[in-house]
Amino acid sequence: MQRRFFEIFGESADSGEARSWRNSIPTVVERLTAAGLGGVQVLLEMSSPLTDIRMDMVLVGSRPGDGRMSVVLVENKQWSRVAPASDSELVRPGNSRTGMLKVHPVNQVWGYRQALLDFIPLLRDADVFCIVNMHNADRAVLNPITPSAQQLSEVGEMRGFARMYGHGEERFFERALREFLSAENADTYAQELIDAPVAPTEPLMSAVSSGVRNRSVFTLLDEQREAYDYVKSRVAKSKKSDHKEVVLIVGGPGTGKSVIALELLDWIGRNGHRAVHATGSKAFTVTLRTKADAKSSRTRQIYQYFNNFSGAAPNDLDAVIADEAHRLRSAGHRSNEQESPQVEELIRAARVPVFLLDEYQRVRPSEVGSVELITKTAEAMGIGVHTIDLRHQFRCGGSPEFLSWTERLLGLDDDGNPPEPWRPQSGFELHVASSPSAMEEYLRARLDEGYSSRIAAGFCWPWNKPRPDGTLIPDVVIGDWRHPWNAKSDHPLEGAPSSSLWATDDGGFDQVGCIYTAQGFEYDYAGVLIGPDLVWNGTGWAANRSANMDTSIKRAPDFDLLVRHTYRVLATRGLRGAVLYSTDPETNRFLTEDLGVPVL
Repeated sequence: MQRRFFEIFGESADSGEARSWRNSIPTVVERLTAAGLGGVQVLLEMSSPLTDIRMDMVLVGSRPGDGRMSVVLVENKQWSRVAPASDSELVRPGNSRTGMLKVHPVNQVWGYRQALLDFIPLLRDADVFCIVNMHNADRAVLNPITPSAQQLSEVGEMRGFARMYGHGEERFFERALREFLSAENADTYAQELIDAPVAPTEPLMSAVSSGVRNRSVFTLLDEQREAYDYVKSRVAKSKKSDHKEVVLIVGGPGTGKSVIALELLDWIGRNGHRAVHATGSKAFTVTLRTKADAKSSRTRQIYQYFNNFSGAAPNDLDAVIADEAHRLRSAGHRSNEQESPQVEELIRAARVPVFLLDEYQRVRPSEVGSVELITKTAEAMGIGVHTIDLRHQFRCGGSPEFLSWTERLLGLDDDGNPPEPWRPQSGFELHVASSPSAMEEYLRARLDEGYSSRIAAGFCWPWNKPRPDGTLIPDVVIGDWRHPWNAKSDHPLEGAPSSSLWATDDGGFDQVGCIYTAQGFEYDYAGVLIGPDLVWNGTGWAANRSANMDTSIKRAPDFDLLVRHTYRVLATRGLRGAVLYSTDPETNRFLTEDLGVPVL
């Protein structure tokens, strides 16, 4: 397994993971063989669809009696002690007072089941079961964390599909395996599962349009679920004991921050608590209002802006969910320079202020949101802070490699690693276009296939007002290729959606978006025009202030960093692929010849 792990991932498994394999896998194999199921196929460390999360064991065979494909997901835990966390679906392994909070293992494996059913159509005609293998813990330890004892929210749905067994319960484990599996057609079914196509994930705003206010439409996995359950527990605790706590949820593009925010908003509202979603992005908030019900006054109350909280009464809300909190502004963001900083206003307004942010998405000098700022502000106000790190990537077709590659390319890697050659990834396409026309042709073909796609650019071209007849001027000119920027207007113009809806309206493809209309959104394929404000000079990136038309950042002391943040955001909007084109020939040559990105 260690050799195979290195072949697939290019790095060694850590010692804890190898120890888990050694200690846990044999306990399941022993149960299979004792149950007479030695012919069942066992897939180890299989990736969950569209993510880099790996499931411990996937057992594949057929359902006894009818021969249909049957799959059992096994989550192995080496915990010998574990206790429920009060007012929560979370658990504490080890010491019940000081142990780190973890996702309930049944919720964890149940999330994997939901993801498989959501994204692998093959399994919708199969039986999919879940088992948590707690081989070091006896029944006395497990009783307090059984789904019914801990009142897990999905306990009704889980009944019959999810089981948990501990030390001394080997016979029950074997009985369940015989109930769920036979070895008939196991080889065939296992290969079909390995080869099964994965359905593309639904873009966030499409899912919101499907009814986020009426039902849960997102599957939350691992750290996502941990964040969701933790905030729920803090809201419940605040109602019982007047408790106040700040929650920080930190993660890069595609880690599901906005998904968590909207799922929390839905749960809090359905359970009779008061919560508001807030951002610093007009485009994001307007789009959420439009998808939910733009004409409703309640919708406008629920989806607000960071600058709406100056007059809020302390703890008037049960929760305020500050999405895209890297866009928080400093004091003096209004005309009155004596105003409090936005972060203070948001913390003051709710019992559980939740901040979701990615510090590498700060693209204007006035944006000050950071882990350090929020933490120091909360501590100065005498309020505790709990931070959750979302390390898994859920965008880029399940290719965290693309985000890592982009960060190394732009010199934003935390470890200072240099750019590296591109390694083609399953489920994600990366190209360098030979011209803007080639980019447009490729992306329009994806559009014709039913996928969403957009072209966005660095702010390196003038931006004129529309003509008197409402048509847009083609300001973005590269050779003989000419296209207009997205409309500046809040209202649709001739064939162009309003600026706030550029990323989600069908008419947005014919205009070039900018950082302010692309940030916070996602589409299947992202085209990125890299302007002369950032070029590769043979040894590194050179940022050129004079080539940038954005007056808000061109004078910033950290212009070089902000412009690299901008291109990172634009490149990581695509769920299934990205196409890059630089106006600088040397930069394109570097991407294609030195880094091996294929050319369109």
